[in-house]
Amino acid sequence: MNKKKSHIFSFVYMGLTIIAIILILLFGTDLDEIGDALKNFNIWWLFACIAALFLYWFTDGLLLYDITAYMYKKTPLNRCVKIGVIGLYYCALTPSSTGGQPVQVMYMRRDNIPVGTATCIVGIKFVVFELSLCTIYVIGMFLRGADYYANNREAFWFAMLGFVINLAAVLVIILTIVNKKLVLRIGNWVIRMLSKIRIIKKKEKTLAHFSEVIDEYHTAASYISRYKLRAFGSYLISVINLAFMFLIPYLIYLSFGFTKYNVLDVFIMEAFLFLAVSFFPLPGAAGASEGGFMLFFGPFFGAGTAVAMLIWRFLTYYMILITGSLMVVFDEVSSMRRKKPKLADGEEQE
Repeated sequence: MNKKKSHIFSFVYMGLTIIAIILILLFGTDLDEIGDALKNFNIWWLFACIAALFLYWFTDGLLLYDITAYMYKKTPLNRCVKIGVIGLYYCALTPSSTGGQPVQVMYMRRDNIPVGTATCIVGIKFVVFELSLCTIYVIGMFLRGADYYANNREAFWFAMLGFVINLAAVLVIILTIVNKKLVLRIGNWVIRMLSKIRIIKKKEKTLAHFSEVIDEYHTAASYISRYKLRAFGSYLISVINLAFMFLIPYLIYLSFGFTKYNVLDVFIMEAFLFLAVSFFPLPGAAGASEGGFMLFFGPFFGAGTAVAMLIWRFLTYYMILITGSLMVVFDEVSSMRRKKPKLADGEEQE
């Protein structure tokens, strides 16, 4: 499927999910109960949600800026923010968020950053992201794990599954430093076994791609070990970046006028939800994200859960689609204008 068809498919699919959500809201919930839940709704908290969202986008670009500074050289912050937003946009469009990194490498190449260096930069960004995500989960489990296990066991186990998958990625990255050949042997063996039972159809292509990914992670992890202090700074930026995203459900919670749960309760539950749907292989984890919110945050929002989910989904997903698509179009138009040859002096344009 080419890029144009992929985008069309993604937008059609997301349009269908919006319709499905609205139908659930209209026919699967009690409108009177929703009205009661919205009696104390304060729209000003939504502006705080938007501010948190923009800070999430900004710190994502800041993370890219920080890594680029010690891996290559300082690049204008506004360019890094633009590349970061476009990367988030393509992550939202592609299954399991696989499209963001290659597109970011392409845009960095436009800024004359060598492809190898750009690939290493986004590799380091991914490593510190995974480490910060796992750290937040471990702290959250220590602080609230027992409560969630007792009161929302389904959400607890879904989050645990997401954590195991993300932790596996971290362990593979660490193991590539210790013994890259061992990782390749194990990975190749798994791919061949899966191809024999026809789960993987293009064995040779998958093997080549796996080898490339391991090489990239090995290089990225090697640079992290070389620039330990700088990489730790990047890790802290990544933690702050995720914190802005995980804060949004609490601000929505406050907009309903609720006060029973504190910021830590809602923050950790959002981190668990993020982990739980991260492995879902559809663009934007469509379906899993909406259903997950209903499951994870039902005890928090009660009858207003469906409305809260719509607000949350629009802010955290559809806003990046709108903003990212506009940014991509604007960047393409600007790029075409820059490439347009200048007319010679005195030459008339036809």
